Amino acid sequence: MTDIPIYVISVKTFTDRHQHIEEMANRFGFRFEYIFDFDVDDLGSFGGRHICPSLRPASISNVLKHMEAVRKTAFGDSEFALILEDDVVLFDDFFRRLDDVRAMLPTLKPGWLIFLGGADNKIDKAIAQSVDFELVKHPITTAEAYLIDRAGCQLREQWLLGNTIDCQADHQLKKMDQALGIQHYWVTRPMATQGSITGKFKTALDHSRSKRSAAFLQIKYQWNCFRRQALRRWIAKLMRLVKGGN
Repeated sequence: MTDIPIYVISVKTFTDRHQHIEEMANRFGFRFEYIFDFDVDDLGSFGGRHICPSLRPASISNVLKHMEAVRKTAFGDSEFALILEDDVVLFDDFFRRLDDVRAMLPTLKPGWLIFLGGADNKIDKAIAQSVDFELVKHPITTAEAYLIDRAGCQLREQWLLGNTIDCQADHQLKKMDQALGIQHYWVTRPMATQGSITGKFKTALDHSRSKRSAAFLQIKYQWNCFRRQALRRWIAKLMRLVKGGN
């Protein structure tokens, strides 16, 4: 289905998530590699990374796993890689849309990140008004599914040699990349969401969300999808019709 490396951020003991990922891999026909390095009980010397002591072990583990995907991409043979978290839920058209994204890559300056998830995230005016499937400049907000290129990862590796990791993965990528001039993009139609947001899985990082029932999370997810995205797109479409557009 795809000829690029796919790295799945996971924990050795999260067997329910492994089953979920492997079922999706069978369904869509893709191969992937788990990143099990830096589990909480095996953080070791942090792989030589500089870590802020105020970060919780679970956050350290997660961000180091994402940075391991960065390292593999920086020193790998592929020009870019797909990074997935183990609770990601890929939409039915994910790989068709991924082909569309890949067709756009030659237009981008080397050193980029393309966020593919965020189905319940608040969209801005540019995305709400979009009619076609395209890329819009916008920083990453969550880290369930994204593409990164080798050029950007090589810059991140240099940055990490002399700087401290002090955020969770999505915030760390945003912070580093802003410093490095690495451009972030969103797709104008989300291609994936998070199972820990929808209630499919118990969250491993968000303590407030972990106190909520699966039913509550599912209802909240659907509401957020509506008010943050569907409603905004509908209003933008209505405004186009009022102005005589399509």
